[in-house]
Amino acid sequence: MTNPSFDKNSPQGGQPYGAPGQQPYGQQQPHGQPYGQQPPAPYGGGFGGPSPYGGAPAGQRPGQVTAAAVIGVVIGGLGSLFGLLAILGIGLLFALSPLLGLFTLLAVATAVVVLVGGIQVLTGKGPRLLLLGSYASIGIQLLTLVISLAVGGGFEFSALLGFVLPGLIVFLLQQPQAKQYFASRGLSY
Repeated sequence: MTNPSFDKNSPQGGQPYGAPGQQPYGQQQPHGQPYGQQPPAPYGGGFGGPSPYGGAPAGQRPGQVTAAAVIGVVIGGLGSLFGLLAILGIGLLFALSPLLGLFTLLAVATAVVVLVGGIQVLTGKGPRLLLLGSYASIGIQLLTLVISLAVGGGFEFSALLGFVLPGLIVFLLQQPQAKQYFASRGLSY
């Protein structure tokens, strides 16, 4: 018995590879590409592929936006937690310095704003609240640092993080890919 795929009298026309019209590996298609390979898509991909200008595919949240939102959720959550613990001892804070107690309350409020802003960005809403909370956090950290240095409290590493992380959020949200993402969704800063 003969194998029909090698039989010259078979309905497939004697092609040894099975399917009608299938070419053996390595033969060229009419447009010059080896069989089984697609020609490269012009300008960086087709529908839903990567943008030729960098960044994420159309409609997908860029990494900068996700990173800014996650940082906002983390520092907002930790700031809220530690701020609430500090509020438990608010009498002690106000006894030491009324201004320090006031800044603690403001820091808790901005931590909550940053937390809510980060969650909003992750759920597809605008970055305005996250940006405003980050700016407020930077301002409060600056005032707290100045007062701490004036009173003689010195410089703390946590104060540096209070500048760096909100500043990183602002930096990430000001990147062109982030701006394009929010503009494509009709969301403003």
